[in-house]
Amino acid sequence: MKEYIEQLHHIGIPTMRMDDTIAFYTSLGAQIIYEKMDEDEGKPIRVVLFRLCDVVIECYERTKTVCMPGAIEHIAFQVKDIEKMYREVKEKGYRLMDECKEEIQSTTYWPGDTKWFIIYGPNEEKIEFSQNLKP
Repeated sequence: MKEYIEQLHHIGIPTMRMDDTIAFYTSLGAQIIYEKMDEDEGKPIRVVLFRLCDVVIECYERTKTVCMPGAIEHIAFQVKDIEKMYREVKEKGYRLMDECKEEIQSTTYWPGDTKWFIIYGPNEEKIEFSQNLKP
């Protein structure tokens, strides 16, 4: 699998308090690189992407979050040839998130055309693999 993984893509953090989240990360020196309205379960949500040094932090609104240590929802890696990697993940029997069991997903959270799928690790952690196909 290592031959497909290029680098860290982003870290996903759900939030119930987007204004506080924006204030916090910008106070650390993060820049907002993308912001949009989207929806989750039929309700409008804000999505904000920050860049802090070489790390992208994807924050998205949720009505309920863990709000305790361990609250990072997923870690994502940039990959090349996502279709080939997806086939190999399925062949090797990795446990895919329900939405990803039949096909690779497209995101509306990011600009351009980004494809992704998520597997679960041994501790129920979510590991996302993403490929930006078009800017």
